[in-house]
Amino acid sequence: TFEAVVRDLPQAVAAEGVVEAVRQATLGAQVPGRITELAVKAGDTVRSGQVLVRIDARTAEQAVAASRSQVAESEANLANARLKHDRNLNLFARKFVSQAAVDQSEAELKAAQAQVAALKANAVQASAAQTFTTVTAPFAGVVGATHVELGDMAQPGRALVTVFDPKDLRVTATLPQATLARVR
Repeated sequence: TFEAVVRDLPQAVAAEGVVEAVRQATLGAQVPGRITELAVKAGDTVRSGQVLVRIDARTAEQAVAASRSQVAESEANLANARLKHDRNLNLFARKFVSQAAVDQSEAELKAAQAQVAALKANAVQASAAQTFTTVTAPFAGVVGATHVELGDMAQPGRALVTVFDPKDLRVTATLPQATLARVR
């Protein structure tokens, strides 16, 4: 014999969901160039700072060298403008040149100083761009996908590698409106 008892039975709701990482990064190129090294493939475990992709750095190295030579040239022009202005000040004190000549040499000196500052800023930018040829993992995790192959052309904004942290995952599911009342 069995005793009949009234009780609540758990109800199941079937739903499809997606498991995704809470922390994920799709790394893209910041400079154009040919991919010369693809050090990982999907499924590889990576540590923070590990090199994932290298982009041909020759163009960036040439830009740095060109920037340095432009800075050197502008510094030489600045030194020349400074000497000219000092000479004009000395000659003006002895009444050999006019105030207009002093004003012109002062304007040339200021222009040369501004050019040096601008070209130094360009050199810093070129040096920074050179560092963008190496793409590293932003955090420890797993490579979810590689979006390029060795020899492909990287372009700014083009996805190269996706990395995710498997420690924190979440499930996103869509439920029909009719089942919401049964779900607590």
